[in-house]
Amino acid sequence: MLALVAAGCGGPHLGREPRPAVDLAGHWVLDPAASDDAASIVNAALPKPTKRPTDDLPPLDTTTGNQPDRSGGGHRGGRGGASGTGQNSGSGAAPQPTPPAWGKLGPGEFVRAFALPAARLDIAEQPALVVITQGDRRRAFQPGDEEPVSVNDRFGSRSVQAGWDGAAFVIESTDGSRLKIVERYRQLANDRLVSNLEFKAQRIKTVKIQTVYRRASAAELAAPPPDGPPSPGPR
Repeated sequence: MLALVAAGCGGPHLGREPRPAVDLAGHWVLDPAASDDAASIVNAALPKPTKRPTDDLPPLDTTTGNQPDRSGGGHRGGRGGASGTGQNSGSGAAPQPTPPAWGKLGPGEFVRAFALPAARLDIAEQPALVVITQGDRRRAFQPGDEEPVSVNDRFGSRSVQAGWDGAAFVIESTDGSRLKIVERYRQLANDRLVSNLEFKAQRIKTVKIQTVYRRASAAELAAPPPDGPPSPGPR
């Protein structure tokens, strides 16, 4: 009995076929005028940066790479510990920032990689396979597969499930209670395609973005596809 109740409380079952039959296949281009301002929505959802103690320091001296002394008594020493006498052990160039290690990216890059829509969307639909290409990100799904796909990439571990909810193709990405992303693709009238994305993560406001695409013209198909957002992985 408890198992039946638990099963009934879950989300909608994702089917293997659309009902009614629908074909989302094609080449689609972003319609910015009909779509949400995704960048503004993401920026509003991100937590405000906290002020660090170093934020009050004077600007970096780009000629020596040293940080001026807040007390006004000259520059603090560089790598060799020199005091602002001009005897800097470095080459005079400002130190280059170290790129963040994988898995230690800020929330902004994390959310934008998933939420910002690509300028071009390509969908190939077969009875047992749906392939979605967004910029340099290509994902292939078996609709209705009951076992979620486990994905490990630079944005963490996720389980991915996909299938049909009526006439909409749905992709669900989850990481326990820390992350849930739901994408819904469905066709509109007048040769339009709409994508609805809901992004939930800890310490970040829920992001909801609606993106509308129109079918690409012959000239747009002949042009090289534009670059999309950073790829979060194969799925």
